[in-house]
Amino acid sequence: MPIKVEDARKYKGYEKTEFKIVKFLDKNKGNAFTLKEIEEGIGRKDIGYAPNEKGSHWTWQNVGSFALNVTTAVMFYMTLDRMVREEKISVSEIGGEEYYFLE
Repeated sequence: MPIKVEDARKYKGYEKTEFKIVKFLDKNKGNAFTLKEIEEGIGRKDIGYAPNEKGSHWTWQNVGSFALNVTTAVMFYMTLDRMVREEKISVSEIGGEEYYFLE
């Protein structure tokens, strides 16, 4: 899918997830979002858990899904943290919750 030349220049070197995050924040400029709100805004979803034939969710498949969900969540937080350190986005802590935004 094509993007504007202006965006191609402005976001040169951004990773795919960074580009999605910054485009979401740019589209919603003037608002600050929590990590979870950004995840939902860019369409990132956890892998669902399925019960086995006995109705139990304690399965190895669900253990693997849980581990992948946790790893993906940590990586997403690390991406946001790196973007803040590189001054690509800003963050403010309010009431113990971090809110991310573009200046």
